[in-house]
Amino acid sequence: MAKPYLALLAGLVLALPLQAAPIPCTDPLPATPLTLTVALDFALCRAPQTQSAWAQAKAQAAALDVARAARRPQLSATVGASQERSGGRNTGQQRASLQLAYTLFDFGQREARIDQADALFSAAQANTDATVATVWLNTSKAYFDTAKAGAQIDAAKIAETAARTNLAAAERRLAVGSATPLDVLQARAQLSQATLDRTKGESQLAAARGNLALAMGLSPTRLPTLAALPTGLAASPLPASQLDGLLTTALNSRPEVRQSLSNLKAAEAAVRSAKAAGKPTLSVSTTASSSRTGAPYDTLNGGNIGVSLNIPFDLDGSTAAGIRSAEALAEAREADLQRTRQSVENDAWQAYYSLRSALDTSEAAEDVVANARKAYEAALARYQAGVASLLDVLTAQTARANAEQQLIAAHYDWYAARAALAYALGGALPADPTTGPSAWPSQP
Repeated sequence: MAKPYLALLAGLVLALPLQAAPIPCTDPLPATPLTLTVALDFALCRAPQTQSAWAQAKAQAAALDVARAARRPQLSATVGASQERSGGRNTGQQRASLQLAYTLFDFGQREARIDQADALFSAAQANTDATVATVWLNTSKAYFDTAKAGAQIDAAKIAETAARTNLAAAERRLAVGSATPLDVLQARAQLSQATLDRTKGESQLAAARGNLALAMGLSPTRLPTLAALPTGLAASPLPASQLDGLLTTALNSRPEVRQSLSNLKAAEAAVRSAKAAGKPTLSVSTTASSSRTGAPYDTLNGGNIGVSLNIPFDLDGSTAAGIRSAEALAEAREADLQRTRQSVENDAWQAYYSLRSALDTSEAAEDVVANARKAYEAALARYQAGVASLLDVLTAQTARANAEQQLIAAHYDWYAARAALAYALGGALPADPTTGPSAWPSQP
């Protein structure tokens, strides 16, 4: 049984500085029929994008440890030996020294580098969250596309059956002399068109199954059949009066905003580090040494302690150029943050109104289907009774088939719109995008 990897991935990312545990992916195949929840867990467990983002976060956690190491003293040891022959005598020498050095003051250069590494690690964590969300959304859409293609094939088969009924009615009337050969030809043409539509739908289903299998990390031949989705459509999860709060939630919760903000903080820390690189550095060091010379050996022990002040001079202008480069990068990161905020706000806006539009479209499509079915049944009955033409029946059947396809597309577009809105809001993603409002991220 697949496990809820959304929470597991988040926990592992937060624990990155402490340990690097692999994500367990023990299920060789998902259960049949395949539910959306299982498909999402399976995809998140195996997505190479998620694994790559997680590895990048681990690498940045190690870079943070490297930056923090500058706060600690540096210890080094040197050991050497030599042998010299002079005047028929061999003279040996053995040397050993131990040096401990520590930077006392560097005008904040170490802290700036630590702040930069810490911000980059936060950006890497946000990137992992964004990658998980993207995999979640893409898998949801692929699942809905596959389910939609399957439902449209079922509708095409119903239309094909109706076309056979029309052809049979035309042939019966032709046999008794109340219809013309043209009626039969028209009915056969409609049947051929219905068969062609079903064949196209099967091709679309195969492509959709391939995309879903790819999102889940499976071979298309091993993808199970899909479980049936709920048929009832719930109301929009948020009223229009909460739209301002929705946009605010997206700005506060989307990982892309956190990533851009962390990148800006890293760039600002890089500016401080570049400026501090042109200032003096005060260090202290102590050395203990021991040497033995001659045969027999004479031992000589010694040691020293010293303080050094390093004053850099920017004669070649590289330090000033580094400062300008860091400041320019910080300006670019600030612009990136503004662009990301605008994009996130627009995503939430578009997703909200797409959901409302999808719900309205579904409700309208249901009315169209209900009327189209009645019109077809009435036209067929009138034709069989000899009081209507076959053209009326074929026109009504075409309208019915189109309405059925539009209703199916509207339902699954509504599912996809719910997933898109959950993604646009950021924060904790629902385990199943088709569930009710209680599973959606809380709103202010």
